[in-house]
Amino acid sequence: MGTSFPRSLCFRWLWPPGAVAALLVVASVCGAQAGWASEERLLAITFDDLPAGPPDVHSTAVQAELTEGILGALAEHEAPAIGFVNELKLEVDGRVDPARVALLARWLEAGHELGNHTYSHPDLHRVPLEEFLDDVVRGEAVTRRLLAERHRELRFFRHPFLHTGQSLETKRAVEAFLEERGYRVAPVTIDNSEWIFGGAYARAYEAGDRDGMARLGAAYVDYMERVVEFYEAQSRAIVGREIPQTLLVHAYMLNAHHFGDLLDRLEARGYRFVTLEKALADPAYDAPDTYTGPGGITWLRRWAITRGMDRAVFAGEPEPPSWVMDLARHGPAPVRTSQSE
Repeated sequence: MGTSFPRSLCFRWLWPPGAVAALLVVASVCGAQAGWASEERLLAITFDDLPAGPPDVHSTAVQAELTEGILGALAEHEAPAIGFVNELKLEVDGRVDPARVALLARWLEAGHELGNHTYSHPDLHRVPLEEFLDDVVRGEAVTRRLLAERHRELRFFRHPFLHTGQSLETKRAVEAFLEERGYRVAPVTIDNSEWIFGGAYARAYEAGDRDGMARLGAAYVDYMERVVEFYEAQSRAIVGREIPQTLLVHAYMLNAHHFGDLLDRLEARGYRFVTLEKALADPAYDAPDTYTGPGGITWLRRWAITRGMDRAVFAGEPEPPSWVMDLARHGPAPVRTSQSE
């Protein structure tokens, strides 16, 4: 093109509110200059709430079925993943169950990574800071040992509810604490309402409702593809290009049975699956994040809010079908706080 932008401009992230058009032009040129642009779409897959997310906690035998189903889907598609562990779920009657620890070992044996999701999944926005930090440390004992036995390190931390602090002081304190312990915060760029499908699916599974499970699974895959398409557009609007995305899902029976179908859809969209480390090597993830609102929101939104972009850019996120919402309301459902800003 014959046009050159200073690299300092590419990394400054100081566009004023409303300058979306200028942002898109500069980001596009910067991306092309730095060699970031690629026709290939990259995706890092992250699973929360290992060894099994609520309500799929049941027996250890059911958790084993869940684990093998997810690992099988990942293996079929040669997709690396990282699973974030709540070590409280390793306990039965207050004692760590070796059979549940073995489920975590299966993730490592399959070539995947494990991260810390705290011990008991506390909400940083609801508990004192020191209590939260103590829970982080308590949540790494078994996971760190399993990794060390394989000459690997515990490197990534995922905030429960994606809540990172309602004040900049708290946010920075947690970040400093995590860095001191060798962690990098695992961001999310593709969030979703998979937990709603997961709750409805678990009840259908418990009831032996195979028709219901099939219907929910098909709806889930359709919904998730719409979500991924939405966040592709979010990336283009906010960053100026499609960055390597980071997908948040959970260790649900829903995914044990249908995650392979979702990976089929994503491959058809041109995705190649990469490690979280590979995705985070993209310089987009170095962007400032000073978001301190109440919501558990994606890093794409955090970057946009930090830069003062018009929040109209967030409009249009797909929602689960109303019939799935109705099914999810029948009985106890997974607890998830509002993701509103």
